[in-house]
Amino acid sequence: MSKELISILKLEDKLGDLFEDNVEISDLEAKKISTKLLTLLKKISNDELLYLLDNAVYIHQVVDITNFFKKYKINKKEIQANNTFKDVFRKLNLFVERIRDISLSEEEYMFICNKCLIDDVAKYLLKNMSNEDIMELSNEADDWNYKLFLYENLKS
Repeated sequence: MSKELISILKLEDKLGDLFEDNVEISDLEAKKISTKLLTLLKKISNDELLYLLDNAVYIHQVVDITNFFKKYKINKKEIQANNTFKDVFRKLNLFVERIRDISLSEEEYMFICNKCLIDDVAKYLLKNMSNEDIMELSNEADDWNYKLFLYENLKS
């Protein structure tokens, strides 16, 4: 847990105290807290944002956390040097599954995926992956739509 996330969780507790005391969001203290939150949210990772999206209660009333998601980062040089396209793709899929599990709606899920540029990262990985790796991924899957998606990326 980063120091920023710890600070955000402390501010979450302060917001909870304010809301329990029936303080309005427009109150000066709530505005100060939301200003601090805006600064801190810019500094935390996508994983930490997912944690907040799932566990925070009061922050959602003053800030839209989904606006702070960033592009899903990969190290292209390292992936290419180690030929770990398939492993990174699996990690990307796990991240996408977490987004789906945590999102409140299909719209929120799509918004976060778009903010993280998931499709672009997946296309890059699949474009550079061998047909054998793509077939291995498809054999691991039960979902026929997902298998068809993977098959579309086979090279001739």
